[in-house]
Amino acid sequence: MSCSYRKDNYIAYNNENSKYWSNDLDEIDLVMSYILSSHKEYKKIIKMNNEDKIKFLDQYFSGLDPDTTTVKNESLEELNNRVMVSKKLFSGSDGGLLSDRAKIYIIYGAPNYEYQTYQNNLELFVWQYEIDSKIIEFKFINDTFGRYTLIMNDFDYINN
Repeated sequence: MSCSYRKDNYIAYNNENSKYWSNDLDEIDLVMSYILSSHKEYKKIIKMNNEDKIKFLDQYFSGLDPDTTTVKNESLEELNNRVMVSKKLFSGSDGGLLSDRAKIYIIYGAPNYEYQTYQNNLELFVWQYEIDSKIIEFKFINDTFGRYTLIMNDFDYINN
């Protein structure tokens, strides 16, 4: 996934567009790739022009608004917060919004519980969430370059 910064791929901030975590549509595309329910939806929005993309985002987040009687969209505010926290927590060597930890944080929010452990003499950083009354764990391995890579079953890396 590319996170290039083309000058023509920015939206001007005004009252209508400032509701999103960034005015960089490439960054918005990246975050949407994490939260959209299907890859087909994502492929559709990355082909849209800027105006159509903003319309899609407005409709998409309007549909997620838990209380349409208020001006605030609590779901969008939560996502904005998660993205901003991810940018701060996982910047630098971990890769920012491109990092595995940022992706999980953006999708699920802050973990309910986190701890460090070791497996095969390698340090693991574990995040636990309670999802649908089940405890779900995400395990990250430090690659010695400061990046934490999400692993699946016994060191089966998710990105491979």
